[in-house]
Amino acid sequence: MSVTLAELVQEKRILVCVGSGGVGKTTTSAAIALRAAGMGRKVCVLTIDPAKRLANSMGLEALGNKETRIPDDRLKTAGIAKPKGELWAMMRDTKRTWDDLVERFATSREQRDRILANRNYQQISGALAGSQ
Repeated sequence: MSVTLAELVQEKRILVCVGSGGVGKTTTSAAIALRAAGMGRKVCVLTIDPAKRLANSMGLEALGNKETRIPDDRLKTAGIAKPKGELWAMMRDTKRTWDDLVERFATSREQRDRILANRNYQQISGALAGSQ
């Protein structure tokens, strides 16, 4: 039994595109997300690729560690009708995520500052930053 892309987009909560470099994961993900938004879904397409290809494919200069709604006028400029749903995008920044966790769970500013300034923390969070 074969399943269509429309059926997958309608039924699944999470779709993951994986593969080796240069095979079109970002383009495929952006197209699937756009299709899902067009079908009325609230969608967030996420990348861990620091090359910023997803931002470019969404007509944006950059994406950050927080989800960004793709404005309807960007879609209109690209010749795409206003979707029934919402299209969001983000680029996961592992170092920033670690720092955000420290900021969120530190019991005081002093503790947060000590952790963020700690050489060991900086080494570990920096080394893990490329691990996505």
